[in-house]
Amino acid sequence: MVTGEKDMSLPIRKVLFIEPKAPRPHIFSRVVIPRLGSVLLGTILQNQGLEVKVVVEEVSQPDYRLLDFKPDLVGISSISSTAPRAYALAEFYRQLGVPVVLGGAHPSFLPEEGLQHADYVICGEGETALPLLIQTLNHGGNFEDIPNLCYKEGEQIRRNPWGPFIEDLDRLPIPNYDLIHNWRAKSRRFVSIATSRGCPFNCSFCSVILLFGRKYRYNSVDRVMEEIRQNGANAKHIFFCDDNFTANRERIKELCGRLLQEGLKLEWSAQVRVEAARDPELLDLMAKSGCYTVFVGLESINPATLKAYNKGQSVEHIKECVINFHKYGIRVHGMFVFGSEEDHYQVIRDTVTFSRQLDLDSLQYLILTPVPGTKVFAELEKQNRIICRDWSHYDGHHTVFQPRQFMPHELQQETLRAMKKFYSWPSVFKRLLARDWFYVKLRTYGRLLLWYSFREESVYINYLKRQVFSRVQQLKSWFKGLGQVTRVGIPAESWALGGWDARTREFLLRFMERLGVEVIQETVVEPPEPGPWAALQAEIARLQGKADLILLPLREGMGGLCQKVKDLTQEAGVRLLPLEFSRDSFYRACMELGLCFRRRLKRLRRIYFQTLKEVGAEI
Repeated sequence: MVTGEKDMSLPIRKVLFIEPKAPRPHIFSRVVIPRLGSVLLGTILQNQGLEVKVVVEEVSQPDYRLLDFKPDLVGISSISSTAPRAYALAEFYRQLGVPVVLGGAHPSFLPEEGLQHADYVICGEGETALPLLIQTLNHGGNFEDIPNLCYKEGEQIRRNPWGPFIEDLDRLPIPNYDLIHNWRAKSRRFVSIATSRGCPFNCSFCSVILLFGRKYRYNSVDRVMEEIRQNGANAKHIFFCDDNFTANRERIKELCGRLLQEGLKLEWSAQVRVEAARDPELLDLMAKSGCYTVFVGLESINPATLKAYNKGQSVEHIKECVINFHKYGIRVHGMFVFGSEEDHYQVIRDTVTFSRQLDLDSLQYLILTPVPGTKVFAELEKQNRIICRDWSHYDGHHTVFQPRQFMPHELQQETLRAMKKFYSWPSVFKRLLARDWFYVKLRTYGRLLLWYSFREESVYINYLKRQVFSRVQQLKSWFKGLGQVTRVGIPAESWALGGWDARTREFLLRFMERLGVEVIQETVVEPPEPGPWAALQAEIARLQGKADLILLPLREGMGGLCQKVKDLTQEAGVRLLPLEFSRDSFYRACMELGLCFRRRLKRLRRIYFQTLKEVGAEI
């Protein structure tokens, strides 16, 4: 049993919350809207008599050494991309002897990692756990009684069970924005209001349901109106930060009706799904009550990708959504995610064409990011396809895993190319002619941001390329002393050992031939050798004098055979290249093999997909 013992010399009376700044600018960096978590927690503690300050680094980033607020406890909230900054801040305050609590999505799913940098981690909703933790530290008690808390007991990590989600959201106080450091001084006019928690859907790349549950919980319309009057009446813009604002359409109709009834002149935006655009009454009320922009997860125009993401929508639904919102004068910010198992370079290029034809007002082409806690992360981790552990790159703009139908740097380059196509100077001039000043500025900023980020993007792309070419160099080491390789032998027994189906085998043979390589296949002779390994050895021996190099295509899970092949190569000096092909690495293996024959990657890619189409194979 671990207890919190009150230190009479250092009671917790002053609490500092920090929301770390994003590691790099993004399309909405100029529109700073604070996340509500820290502000809400700060308001709860202030109402309990504690002195509180909230630093939102996107609003104002102080020099913490000179900050005129000396906390007794520091709470830091982070998502994956801000985790390195959160950890650095935690280490800074711990060196000063100040206890640190981490919260937010990233620490919630990796609490053991968080406890390497902080004293406590609160997972999920913290409105109950944090006040209990402070009460225990001040007055004594058992840490094990605090829901959602993770802490160390000696060298052992304790993870308390998560408590139930808060059902009555109306009992939470209205967030006090005046707690934010330099909020008034910066004349910030953009505020966020949360009217619900949870999401009934189950998108494979999203962590919302794990943090807040699948049950849709919401504030009463009266409570939302009270918060609008208090925090939104003098704001230039309100962002309703619900993950799915229109999940309960009747409730939003009632809210919009109340805004109109009370004559509140507001400009607001919200995150919605495409289904919202199928309700004309809802669209009419949203437009009349001041809806300026909706943020819609369009995700993909590839039906197979939409199915893989569990989106429950089609390309026709996407078109209908954008057209209907525009019909009511509501602007649409679309968000597409590239890099699913079903995506390839042509999907990205078709998406750009589709986006421009739809005349989306703004958008983000994002790269699928396996955020800890999601189904995607668990699957890619199991398949050993995570290639980057620098959390600052988990921002939706960097390839951090091995895609199935891209080399990692190809996905990075194609996404950057897509953004440049959309945020082009002609698109800026088009908005200028329409006198759509906000989107003139937004698209101009988007274009300039791409230009400013060119150097950093180039560094990361080169980093990804080095990973690829280091593997290619390892493969090329098998070619040493062979001169120009024009004839490659493949033992027939290798197809049977690997369980290759006819179409996939035909694809690989045609792909090799298109590289300008003569493929020599050794067939089984009678009488057969006793056992498949002996037969394979016999075929390899017969191919020695006929081919410059022998390729042994292995399928996934044949690691034991691969080791035998390596032993054979070392013992007998056989010119043998074992190469593993799996469903998840087939494209990569083909590209790396092709690069061994000094072909340009773009040319290899065209050969790959043309051959795939001709053969009709499903890899």
